Amino acid sequence: MKKTLLPAGYEARLAEYGLGGLDTGGAVLIQYERGEWLLNEGHAIDYLYILLSGKAKVSVSVENGRSLLLCYYISEGLIGDMELMTGTHEAFSSMQAVTPLTLIGLPYERYAAVLRANLPFVLRVGAGLVEKLEASIKNTSATILQPFEQRLCGYVLQSAQDGYFRETLTNVADQLGCSYRHLLRCLQRLCEEGLLEKRSRGYYLLDAETLKKRASE
Repeated sequence: MKKTLLPAGYEARLAEYGLGGLDTGGAVLIQYERGEWLLNEGHAIDYLYILLSGKAKVSVSVENGRSLLLCYYISEGLIGDMELMTGTHEAFSSMQAVTPLTLIGLPYERYAAVLRANLPFVLRVGAGLVEKLEASIKNTSATILQPFEQRLCGYVLQSAQDGYFRETLTNVADQLGCSYRHLLRCLQRLCEEGLLEKRSRGYYLLDAETLKKRASE
């Protein structure tokens, strides 16, 4: 993680969230590398984040200790808005960078009261929470109703970087709700069909277009 004071030039992005006149003296610009954790479920959360670029996956723990994938954030949105609006000081979910991320960080200690009193911002938060609920419902429906291979193809496409799928497979099995052996069998089948190729760097996407079709069937 790299953190610096927020430089000039982000006023327009803040204005999108009703924060055009915000005193940014305490704001920071934060960059995470692929694989780094922004949030850990149940641990302290110090910032409201505005995601500027990149992709992160969001998961929650279940009673047996495994994790369940909720959704992906891609290139924009607020992170920590639920915690801000409920006054909670612990993260509701875990979030890990799938690609390098760049975010604006607004420390809760300094900005929480100001943000909650800003009606345009609160309305934007409300709209964003509705979008997250819809995404969570769609993901849950897919987990229950879609064949596993279809969900796996979508996951591979979402998490691929530079043409490679390089996720830790034990985590993938947990998050997609299958056994490790079943995941390996499905990946092997995709390789045999010429859609993926196993290499030292991970699984290389040979036919992303067909993977996309499989994911949307």
